[in-house]
Amino acid sequence: MLANALAAETLHPEGLSALQELRIAEGNDDAQSLLITDRAGTVVLDTDKVLPRIENEFSPNSYDGYLAELLAERQARATAIDLQGERHALLSPATQAGDYLLLITREEGNGAYNFNLKFRYDGATKSFALSQILLNENDAQCDRSLLSSYAMDSKALGATSIADFDGSRAFGTLRALRLAHQTSASTAEKLMPEAVASNFDAALKAYQAGNAQELKTLVGYFLSSDEDGACGPGNYIVEKYYFPQRVGWSNDLGFLFEQAGHYPEAVELLQHITRRHPDRVVANLNLADAYWALGEREQAREAYGQYHDKMLAAQKQARIPPRVLERK
Repeated sequence: MLANALAAETLHPEGLSALQELRIAEGNDDAQSLLITDRAGTVVLDTDKVLPRIENEFSPNSYDGYLAELLAERQARATAIDLQGERHALLSPATQAGDYLLLITREEGNGAYNFNLKFRYDGATKSFALSQILLNENDAQCDRSLLSSYAMDSKALGATSIADFDGSRAFGTLRALRLAHQTSASTAEKLMPEAVASNFDAALKAYQAGNAQELKTLVGYFLSSDEDGACGPGNYIVEKYYFPQRVGWSNDLGFLFEQAGHYPEAVELLQHITRRHPDRVVANLNLADAYWALGEREQAREAYGQYHDKMLAAQKQARIPPRVLERK
């Protein structure tokens, strides 16, 4: 939500090499004026098309629309700002280092997602090109934390730069884009938070070193707080840690959940992987071990049997662990 009484605001972001100042000021009744200058004081953007006031159904005194920010990105790292205003560094090979104008959608009554629109600044032409659209989804049922960030097709808006960007028209297009993402087999790339990747690497090293206590501590960082019983594994584990383009990583995390004693979390993630990726044979073994540790013997035997049969079909019977034959 953008309040109607928003006064002129000046932001001085740190670390920007070319852009100096972003100013949002009161414009006409339908939009706010967005002004950006570079470090030489030259105006590089002055428009009232980017930050429209879009009436919502909740109150005549509040508006949907966008927040605007300047930021500096590192090579292969993208910043996502979620519904809570939290910043997340994401692994994003397509992201180029440079200065960006970031537009963040805000919508009254929406506690599930927002969009980040990134326009990369070209100092030579003093222009802003649309380079990335991130769909950030938060856990509306649990602790409101970020569940996932998807890199959407930037061509979906029909705009290539800030010069041909219409904030009002784009707002409706983004809503439709999110609905399509929910209701279809989306091929959008899910980006991994840098902190998640780093913690996984540390947990894997602890496992390889045989440090059980360190492993348990590090794996615990992947779990959401469940003080009121609203953050069970079924509410967030798959959405947060299943990466379609990195299934091996997700399987390994499920294995670490099991090794650290977080069996329900392991089952939730590994069960999803075995259903979506039946060729991921080792996931059946990891799932079976998690079921066995939970005392769910029937499900464990079924998973051990599936693993056994797939290993035989691949002529890898010599690599089947003895416990499989004992338990299946």
